[in-house]
Amino acid sequence: MDTIKSTITSSTDSFCCSNCWVRHFSEFKNCSVEVQKNLLLKKEEKKYTKGAYLIKNGDLVAGVFCIQKGNVKVFKKGMRNKEFIMWVAGKGDMIGLNSFINDETYSFSAAALNETACCFLPAYELKTLLNMEPIAFVRLMRNLCQKINFVERRITSISKKSVREQCAELLISIVTQNSFDNDKKLTINYSVKDLASFVGTTKNYLYKVLEDFNNKEILSVRNRKMFIHNINALSSIASGHEK
Repeated sequence: MDTIKSTITSSTDSFCCSNCWVRHFSEFKNCSVEVQKNLLLKKEEKKYTKGAYLIKNGDLVAGVFCIQKGNVKVFKKGMRNKEFIMWVAGKGDMIGLNSFINDETYSFSAAALNETACCFLPAYELKTLLNMEPIAFVRLMRNLCQKINFVERRITSISKKSVREQCAELLISIVTQNSFDNDKKLTINYSVKDLASFVGTTKNYLYKVLEDFNNKEILSVRNRKMFIHNINALSSIASGHEK
């Protein structure tokens, strides 16, 4: 059992319901006011410290998570307990949809990459919502298909692109995902270990790639944070058109 625990926030320190993602997130924003109010009463608001597990592979499906703040890695472990990160969830992303829809155990693990806050929707309550609002189910399926398409592109990228190209592609993906936070949109606060797990390479090799990017002034590293200086150069590398 993990020593790092999550916490369930109380009504005094939780996100204000008037600003909850349910009122803005595309899959639910058009639900009736009654359904939204009922769902808001059932959801749990949770906070996780860096490294804490939201989901463990093999656990029974308890519900679905929606990220309000922070980033979460969705991953599987292979030979020698090596992690392979399938995708990274950010603000507004939902985790656990596939297992919820298939009514099976979670087929992956999910852990916080940094301080994370999210809403947890219990499976029974979510099923009730979908019965009341069938169109929401269609939107959730669309959301799930987008994630499947992303993972398929990842597999294609791994098979066709070099580690250098994949690394550039990953860095672009991260800064794009966090572009809503303008003052931090070109800052990456992930460990090299996590970046290597996402690309599918070793830390030592990734260090060499990042050192080369640093020498070319594409990025710099300070206080364990990465700062992107030349997004166009990264785009050229990711597309295989580096000069």
